[in-house]
Amino acid sequence: MAYDFGSQTLGIRNPFRVEGALIALRGGLTLALGLYCLLQVAQLVDGRREVEGWLHAGVGLGLLIWGLIATGNGLLKVFRFYVGRNVPASLAKNQADSDAKHHLSYTASELQSMLMGRKNTTFQEPQSLFARLVHTLIPRLLFLPPAYRGLAENLLFGLSMTLFMLMTFALAWFAGATGLARLEGTPVMAWLGCLLALYLFKLWFSMRDPLRHFSRGGLDIGLSRIGIIIFLAILLPVALVYVHHHVQRIPALPVNPTPLLLMTLTMALLTCALGLFLLVQRLSTVNPSTEVSEHRDNWQRNLVPRELFIRLETHILANRRHQEIPNRLYQKFSPEMIEEGGRDKGSFKGRTLVETQPVVQEMKHSAAFRAIRLVSCVIGQLLLAAGAIWLVSILGTLAKVTYQPQNLMSLSYPILLFLFGLLIGRMSNLFWAELQFRSLLLDLSIEGTYTESKLSTGQSIYDSTRSENIVVRSTITPWFLLSELLTSTFARSGNMNLEQPRHVLSFEKSNETLTAVLDEIEDFFKTREAIAGINEVDLKSASQIYQMNEQTRAIGHPAKASLEHEQAAAFVRHSTENTDTESKLPES
Repeated sequence: MAYDFGSQTLGIRNPFRVEGALIALRGGLTLALGLYCLLQVAQLVDGRREVEGWLHAGVGLGLLIWGLIATGNGLLKVFRFYVGRNVPASLAKNQADSDAKHHLSYTASELQSMLMGRKNTTFQEPQSLFARLVHTLIPRLLFLPPAYRGLAENLLFGLSMTLFMLMTFALAWFAGATGLARLEGTPVMAWLGCLLALYLFKLWFSMRDPLRHFSRGGLDIGLSRIGIIIFLAILLPVALVYVHHHVQRIPALPVNPTPLLLMTLTMALLTCALGLFLLVQRLSTVNPSTEVSEHRDNWQRNLVPRELFIRLETHILANRRHQEIPNRLYQKFSPEMIEEGGRDKGSFKGRTLVETQPVVQEMKHSAAFRAIRLVSCVIGQLLLAAGAIWLVSILGTLAKVTYQPQNLMSLSYPILLFLFGLLIGRMSNLFWAELQFRSLLLDLSIEGTYTESKLSTGQSIYDSTRSENIVVRSTITPWFLLSELLTSTFARSGNMNLEQPRHVLSFEKSNETLTAVLDEIEDFFKTREAIAGINEVDLKSASQIYQMNEQTRAIGHPAKASLEHEQAAAFVRHSTENTDTESKLPES
């Protein structure tokens, strides 16, 4: 999503600054080691040590590139954390923002079902046998975000398989010690130890991304698999001893796998100890709740139903915005008006699901959690740096592998450091990245019936003003479900920093907000007018017109009297003239 600037910030700070600084320091050290190896190439080639020179060139170039990538990633985490006005991601598809491209965790119907049923579908039942075992040992693990649950299952799965395979290796040794398989004088145990080391490396390499649910796939350990492994642990040494004595002698192994197995076990225990301690500390803040404020009523009001929908959407719900950021609209009202038996009556219904802008909530971690989180990050970066230093230090030994193949075994130790350093680093990043938000989720369902009637006023013969109105009488049945959500997401560095899936951890009652919404609706009902009347402005205008008419009539009376006087005088003169004319006529 593009960054949208707003003068009112959301108060979300960069959570990766400390981690980014440590990664950048490790990247700088790796970069220096790569440059050191490249500078040794010319001297080694001149001294006719071409193999060692090529090794220094290849490893130096690899470390140089890796150091540059690590430094860039670290600095990216340190630099400014851009937060727009559209973050975090919506819970479901936002109908008011068609351009948003988020990884959604729910649908609108799922959110409505959660409010209606007072349930949280985020907390899924564990699927595999091992997952059920983990959640039985740590019951409250169910109430953590899915990423934490996957991390716990993966760590315990890796540790359990490591311990179990070491136990089977001990069982094979026990089979030889009891005489079931005569292992004295044979390289069978050395070869079994190497096979076990390869298996453990494959196991932990497959878990280099500690957030995937490996315990749900092919790595799941079942009862049948356990039985097969125990069966092979007992019979495989017997079969190898028989082959060695009667078929073909198995060549001796020039290396001892015991130190490698002990190092793998130590790294696995360290990784699991750090991760499980942080998970246990995170569990102390878990408080799952599924409470909802609810209101059902029956209103009978004189209003068109669409007016109520408009009022709710454009005023009442808009008043709940945070810093004037538009609400997340998961279901539009889209009211349906159905006429029944004519245009003067019918039914209506509508439903909406709205979430207000999520507001970041500061997470309260214990001092032990913050300390171990920092220690985990430091250990992860130190293991990666130590692996690079160890690799550079054994380049001379690796150059002699043509003459002494057992020297190749020394390469496995820096590889193990790289592997577990990467695993611990990614694991600790999860505990830096979590952000929590508070928001309101409102599910409003309205349905009812309406009837129309005509109301007329001003019908008297003395009334000069008349008003005719179509009055709509509505019977409304609203159902309000309102809850305050606590949601969690895991941030990243870069453009899509807060567009990751957001999960609902709990929802609580918000009676005060629901009461405020109902009060605003009641005020709207009180201020409505069912009959068209004359307001103060109209009364003032009518008064001015009346006064003007009075003045016109007062001015018009003298003019009318003068005109009548002139008409009377003219009539008198005309009558006199006629009389004189008649007196002058001769007598007949």
